[in-house]
Amino acid sequence: MDKKEAFKDFLKRNRDLSKLVNEGKTTYQKLFETFDIYGEDRSVWDNLLKGIRKEGTGNFKDILSNLKNIDLDKLEENVGSLEKALGFLEEILSSRSEKKEEKREKKVKETEIERFFDD
Repeated sequence: MDKKEAFKDFLKRNRDLSKLVNEGKTTYQKLFETFDIYGEDRSVWDNLLKGIRKEGTGNFKDILSNLKNIDLDKLEENVGSLEKALGFLEEILSSRSEKKEEKREKKVKETEIERFFDD
């Protein structure tokens, strides 16, 4: 069995590694390189899994800490400003759409008049 097939078999037996890749915490390339160097040595993989999980947990704690520090009044103010900006953008797009429709209708009428006189 070649290295790639052995690695695939190893991943099938260790589904947690694939979950970490799917969660974006590591890549298959990094896992393959580790497998290529250390093989299936449990201590290496256990340490790797612990390190990756600690990073994820630390990030979650940071997110919670940041959420606690959010000033809700500022957030509401920013959301209000964003709503105004989106409303303004919507008006611009709507007026552009209306102008295009008017041009199209005008062109259709001109075409109809030209057909009338061409007959």
